[in-house]
Amino acid sequence: MTPRRLRQFLALIEHAHFGRAAKALGVSQPALSKSIQLLESELGVTLFDRRSEGVVLTAFGQLLREKSQRLLMAEEDLRRDMALLAGGDIGALRVALGPYPSIASGYTSLARLHARHPRIKITAHVAGWRDVAHQVATGAVDLGIAEISTLQGREEFSTELLGEHEGRLFCRPGHPLLSEHRSLKLAQTLDYPWVASRIPLRLATHLLPATLGCAGAYDTVTGDFVPAIEIDVPMQIVKFVENSNALALGNLSTFEQEIMAGEIVPLPVRDLALRTRYGFIHLKERSLAPAVEAYMREVRAVEAEICQRESLLAQMKKA
Repeated sequence: MTPRRLRQFLALIEHAHFGRAAKALGVSQPALSKSIQLLESELGVTLFDRRSEGVVLTAFGQLLREKSQRLLMAEEDLRRDMALLAGGDIGALRVALGPYPSIASGYTSLARLHARHPRIKITAHVAGWRDVAHQVATGAVDLGIAEISTLQGREEFSTELLGEHEGRLFCRPGHPLLSEHRSLKLAQTLDYPWVASRIPLRLATHLLPATLGCAGAYDTVTGDFVPAIEIDVPMQIVKFVENSNALALGNLSTFEQEIMAGEIVPLPVRDLALRTRYGFIHLKERSLAPAVEAYMREVRAVEAEICQRESLLAQMKKA
């Protein structure tokens, strides 16, 4: 009971004659007759009463007419949806974002994806990088964007490096460190609490001294640096900095608007060698859906724009 055979069945109903229906379909009359006989044989009923002047539907034929129209419509809808899905116009995207990637490129790219493909169903949330990797591993999300240096040796994952942005410390205008020094050492910043998401062991061991002062502490289990004020959503960091002597850790793009408005200022720390290293995380053995691939293209484009903006901001601050 193929779609082609059902269309022939409906054409025979319309023309009520094998010869006229065969001509309209562009097939021979014997071929059409055989097709209808095979359909009747498969269903085990007689669909048409054959008469010299033409054909008349039986009760079984009337039932099939009602059902076949719905079946063919469902088939057309399925083919249309498959074509749209292949083009990325429908489907679903489930993504988990690390704190900094979320505000750097994650959410901006989601907005662009929605503008281009408004029928894609999107589910996105922010989590720590370990949680992001866990959600990818368990299939809870299709894609993660988070720190990838911690995933070395995890053969189940495919990763793609996205962001290697220079990390900086920021403070409010009028902060004591700005008035005392034109060029600072990292050790001087440790007298003040840091506001940030936790820093993974890879970065912490190369970046920070053994004694952290007021900046934060090391996690005794993971070795991560846990800032004095640990926050999951970096976009709220400015609220802690603007009315205190706390120092915010982030990238130029993270605080672009606040920098341009003069609300926070990058600290001139000459020995802060911090670079983010986040990227896509997905399972090697799972094919990526078109909606996921479309989102990844948007993220790559946004990341390229961020690099250009950060370069311009850095030049402005030097000037």
